[in-house]
Amino acid sequence: MKEVLEKLEYLSRQKDVLALKEGSYSRVRSGRKVSQKLQSTFFVVESVIYGRDAEKDIIINWLKLETDNRNQPSILILSIVGMGGLGKTTLAQHVYNDPKIEDAKLDIKAWVCVSDYFHVFTVTRTIIEAFTGEKDNSRNLEMVYKRLEEKLLGRKFFLVLDDVWNEKPEEWEAVRTPLTYGAPGSRILVTTCGEKVASIMRSKVLCLKQLGEDECWNVFENHALKDGDLELNEELKEIDKRIVEKCVGLPLALKTIGCLLRTKSSISDLKNILVSDIWDLLKEDNEIIPALYLSYHHLPSHLKRCFAYWALFPKDYEFMKEELILLWMTQIFFTVSTTTS
Repeated sequence: MKEVLEKLEYLSRQKDVLALKEGSYSRVRSGRKVSQKLQSTFFVVESVIYGRDAEKDIIINWLKLETDNRNQPSILILSIVGMGGLGKTTLAQHVYNDPKIEDAKLDIKAWVCVSDYFHVFTVTRTIIEAFTGEKDNSRNLEMVYKRLEEKLLGRKFFLVLDDVWNEKPEEWEAVRTPLTYGAPGSRILVTTCGEKVASIMRSKVLCLKQLGEDECWNVFENHALKDGDLELNEELKEIDKRIVEKCVGLPLALKTIGCLLRTKSSISDLKNILVSDIWDLLKEDNEIIPALYLSYHHLPSHLKRCFAYWALFPKDYEFMKEELILLWMTQIFFTVSTTTS
């Protein structure tokens, strides 16, 4: 204990040397803290999506719908709205990669993860980079506007803006302006947790609901059962069902807790998770948090240190696997022998 305290005091002094200030970073919307997440891409992580076939068809039909009405805006916007963990990004990924959208006769498409940092210049430059697949070196907003205009002029595009939090109309208008150079019938698909975001973007809204009982079990079963474990005994199944109920229909919670239970095969382990106080302690902030925290809580201690180390990096930081392992090694989290194995 004395050694630990001495090390903590040493680290505290290093904070002053590096001129670091005390504080913590968190996203706050409507008075609530919002959990951070990894930056999304258009690549489909989940090969199967449960309980979202109807919503997926709605979006694809919206993309393929011909618009001859002159009173409609040149760019049509649809927002997928729902609380964190409902699978908004996963649904958008499946739509983006579905061959059926070829019937929409699009000239170009792009995926942009916006996140909570909504800076007009940065977002606009990210959009042009997504459309061109090249690094943009524009030094000011006018240059970015010009490049985006040249790229989109007369072309029917499909743009996904994932994880949007901005609630300032003037900032959205500044981003939207160069997009209007696209051909009529261009589409923007937005994912967001807030209906106010959809409102300021003047978009149609598709609200995602929690999964039904059968879909919940399918998601959980897909992640919790090991290969060959096609059947559970009645006692295990009953405990699993009660745990599934605690995930309140959220796909991310079901996946997370399912992966945790994949490594827990005894009835005593399952019962401990079922009756854990964590389900109640953290539920007020976010329904998804208990499942995520339980997954972290059951990590081996050496992996908890590696996980916590990520908190030192800014949100949406792009990790390189080899670089991260070397950084872990400098902190003596791993030795060379353990990383190579």
